[in-house]
Amino acid sequence: RAMATAAAATATPPSSGGGGGLEMGRQPVLLNNPNGWANVTRFTALAVAKLARLERKVERGSAAALGRALHRIEQRHLREAMATLHRYTSLDTFVHARGHAEDMLQRLHNLVDSFDVEVDHLVESVVQSTLEEDEVVVARA
Repeated sequence: RAMATAAAATATPPSSGGGGGLEMGRQPVLLNNPNGWANVTRFTALAVAKLARLERKVERGSAAALGRALHRIEQRHLREAMATLHRYTSLDTFVHARGHAEDMLQRLHNLVDSFDVEVDHLVESVVQSTLEEDEVVVARA
């Protein structure tokens, strides 16, 4: 806008009659003197500085947003790793408990088998003694 005003000021010389169509209270920027060029230079420097500040602000905001996104990704990976570790730990505990139960069951089977052999021998002894007693009783009668 200042450049347009500056161009308008150079195209038509200022009149002494009260503004000649320009807004009241605003003086045109005159580029044919050192103060006019200083004003344009100062305005340009201020605009560039403001643009640089905005650029840094956006850059910091973008970096912060990227940092937050990376932190969320890291937290998600950590949660997934912990869940996997917990699952494998539970699976390992289950496998260990199952192996222990199978060992105990095998021992129980061996105990039952040995008990069966001992009991079979005892039952056979009892049956033989009973049969012998029956033969003795029948022989006396």
